[in-house]
Amino acid sequence: MNKQIVPSVVAVLIVVAGIWLLSSSTKPMPQVIFNLVDGRTLNSSDLRGKSVLINFWSITCEACLEDIPVLNRLHESLADQGFMVIGVTAPHDAPPAVISAVERYETSYPVALDVHGELSKAFGGIKVTPTNVLIDPQGNINSAERGTLDEPRLRATLLTFRG
Repeated sequence: MNKQIVPSVVAVLIVVAGIWLLSSSTKPMPQVIFNLVDGRTLNSSDLRGKSVLINFWSITCEACLEDIPVLNRLHESLADQGFMVIGVTAPHDAPPAVISAVERYETSYPVALDVHGELSKAFGGIKVTPTNVLIDPQGNINSAERGTLDEPRLRATLLTFRG
């Protein structure tokens, strides 16, 4: 009889562990304040109920600069669906150079300075640009990916947030 119970108990433990691991993989967005280049601040708690793409970028990163038109398009076309983009510059980027780049590339989304690296650290120590962190409407980190933005995949992921 014990030989029959052991496999059943092991199976139940595996299922419970799997459920625990899946549910614990959701991390809430850290509580941070975005200091925007236009002088405003944006608190992470104000973003609740929105889908947010946080784009960590640098003015010296060619791929980052190439993503700006895509980020503009996403921010503008999905705003009425509760989506927004927030750009966060690398700590080594000088604020005057960032402001110049924001004006030159005509970013339509808010851009935050990360002069002391506090935002990068809060989001797990961002070291590579571009890195995109997607936050779901419940305020949880859905994904964090390095490299250029995959717009079709992002749009498909956003559709899952509505269900």
